Amino acid sequence: MKKNIFTLFFFIVSIFIIQSCSLQKQDENMKVISIKKVVNKNIPGYEICNSFALRKLDVVKYFTLAKQVDGHEFHSEAIILPCKYQGSINVNGSLLQWEVNSGGAGYLYNKKINKKYLCKVTCCKSFPSLC
Repeated sequence: MKKNIFTLFFFIVSIFIIQSCSLQKQDENMKVISIKKVVNKNIPGYEICNSFALRKLDVVKYFTLAKQVDGHEFHSEAIILPCKYQGSINVNGSLLQWEVNSGGAGYLYNKKINKKYLCKVTCCKSFPSLC
């Protein structure tokens, strides 16, 4: 019985270590260059934006945890609210523009790339204010 508990404990700890190393490796490949909050005050309810805050570290974490989706899934599930953060980011040596909307939708793009992201289960656990 003790052996089974020890084996289970070792297995669980190993999973956390592997996941942590994986996230850290991805974080090393992303560096936020600029960040700016944008609020569209012409849309009713923009006051919700007062509690929406992201830091550079949060942007990297978002793109590490959010799920990249196709255009159909994005357009059917994305919630676009009147506030977002945007800026530029270096991903694996490529300079991209990024946006994260307060509803959990995100973009990474440049002239050749247009990736869409949604904050799903794992992301929502880390960013409950986006979901």
